[in-house]
Amino acid sequence: MHFAFNLLLLQNTPYIILAMKKTPIFHPKLYFKYEIENNQTKLFYYSNQFDDLGQRLIEYDLLELDFFSKQEMYQMNEKQYHHLNIYIERQERVMNTYLQKGFKDQFHIVKTSINLMYDFKKEFDNWFSSYMNTFKIGIDS
Repeated sequence: MHFAFNLLLLQNTPYIILAMKKTPIFHPKLYFKYEIENNQTKLFYYSNQFDDLGQRLIEYDLLELDFFSKQEMYQMNEKQYHHLNIYIERQERVMNTYLQKGFKDQFHIVKTSINLMYDFKKEFDNWFSSYMNTFKIGIDS
């Protein structure tokens, strides 16, 4: 979790109150397939949603585009990969804070989450590797 702190000054009081405000967390998406239908692009992805068996759910976004390419999907995944790395870094800082303060339960929860994100990072790495292999085969043949 990422928190931002705001200072609130109350009128006619000498007290300063710190209020914690949750900043929405951006969950990265790994785009893996697209279909173009009726002048729209259906872009399929995995994110941080799981089914009852612990498998990532397949979700999709609809884009008002009648043309889309694998190269565009690659560029989108590069951005998502960057966001994933930022997410992991933030969560590691939170985890270390919990460890230092002795919050064992919270530490283990965040550690489990980070492990899932590292698995997700491997999925990204595999996707990029597969994309590059496909690209090389397309050029060579």
